[in-house]
Amino acid sequence: MINQPLLFTEAMNLYWDRGVKFTMDELASRLCISKKTLYEMVDTKEDLFIQGIEFYFNGVAELQNTIHSDGSLSAVEKLKKLLCATPDFVIRKVHMHELKMNYPNAFKLLDDKLRLGWDKTLSVMDQAKAQGAVREIDNHLFSKIYASAIEEIILGNDNDSNLTFRQQQEQIVDMLLFGICK
Repeated sequence: MINQPLLFTEAMNLYWDRGVKFTMDELASRLCISKKTLYEMVDTKEDLFIQGIEFYFNGVAELQNTIHSDGSLSAVEKLKKLLCATPDFVIRKVHMHELKMNYPNAFKLLDDKLRLGWDKTLSVMDQAKAQGAVREIDNHLFSKIYASAIEEIILGNDNDSNLTFRQQQEQIVDMLLFGICK
């Protein structure tokens, strides 16, 4: 049986290369398994996307739990790490519109994960505010600004940057937390 990281990595590579048009035959071939074996792991292509999204965000949750429970970090250090907590998984341009049109349940799950997974981060934000390390700001607006900036990177609308996703994410977090003034 193929392990989940390999299954989802190959599925996402195909998705990023071809969008939703890749076939389950192509995925099975890349994994060196039969299509029948692949369908023993996932019921449908949408199920594949849903499981892949769950797998990715379970990795995010594990990273966030580790950061959140680290007593050696200040609230601001935790906040910075939480905002950059993404698994080591190459993020390239995704075909969000195709996903939304062809696999609405997978798209809804992804959208929900991006919009609703803020509890740990915002609790640390409130802690930093209480300590006087962060000024009073609207948490909802902060999360919208951050999410919009990350979405721009994911959608690949900035083709002028030579930076990796992780480097761009870290710069966004630095700007949001520390501003742009010297």
